[in-house]
Amino acid sequence: MDQPAVTRYTTDTERANIIGIDLDPDDVAHVMELVGKGIIGAAAMHEAAVQEDMALSAKVTVQLTRGGIAGADGGVEELTGTEEITGTVRATKIFLDPDKAPATDS
Repeated sequence: MDQPAVTRYTTDTERANIIGIDLDPDDVAHVMELVGKGIIGAAAMHEAAVQEDMALSAKVTVQLTRGGIAGADGGVEELTGTEEITGTVRATKIFLDPDKAPATDS
């Protein structure tokens, strides 16, 4: 993707007329697919635990950065919005042979 031309921050008057931002739904779906793959990859580390049913704590940080903004000093700045979300992902192990699953306290 090409870098956009250097822009400026909106004025207070311009900002008062902005009611939100519209994100491309295909791009959002692609990023969410990547987040899902990351959750699956991180969960794989818990396969060695004895428990069959687990509640895994999830923390996801989203950073959206846009460059090419004219800074007050004449340089070029980046603007980054950051949001951190947390939640719980319940997980259950899948065994090739359930009869050979390790004994648990459940």
